[in-house]
Amino acid sequence: MDYLESKTVAVLTINSLDDLEDRIKKLIKSGYDVLEVTLRTSFAIDAIKIIKTAFPEVKVGAGTVLTIEQLDECVNAGADFGVAPGLNKEIILKAKTYNFDFIPGVATPTEIEAAIQLGINLVKIFPAKTLGGIDYIRAISGPYHEMKYMPTGGVTEDNHKEYLDLKNVFCVGGSWMF
Repeated sequence: MDYLESKTVAVLTINSLDDLEDRIKKLIKSGYDVLEVTLRTSFAIDAIKIIKTAFPEVKVGAGTVLTIEQLDECVNAGADFGVAPGLNKEIILKAKTYNFDFIPGVATPTEIEAAIQLGINLVKIFPAKTLGGIDYIRAISGPYHEMKYMPTGGVTEDNHKEYLDLKNVFCVGGSWMF
């Protein structure tokens, strides 16, 4: 996932396609070239297709992937990667058959260990702030020092650099740029 070198994933929930291209242009101008479109609205799949067509240089992830059907739709829409709030073994295994980058969510050491067993080395910590934020990630990085983390949920413009300063934080996701 070399394209996550920018370290910040702009998380979008699309409620309308009307001004989508203008919004994406503004994000790109502000330095955001990795996006996550959440599958929380009926516009999400179309938004992924539009963004990938109009801005092929932008890496577009599909967020809140909860089912195999959603995973299939995201892959077919041209998404570059997928993200989930939880750890679903079937979705992870299906993503591997596509050779599709997938970041499952975890909240507990047991889920981190399940991710390790599935060959995952990058997980989403969600909801990061509610789980204890920076202190929580610092604590779990002790026993799980080889795991990389993508905290989301409570990551803000004011605190995202503190998260990124942690050795095991690979990138952060947030919506403060809107």
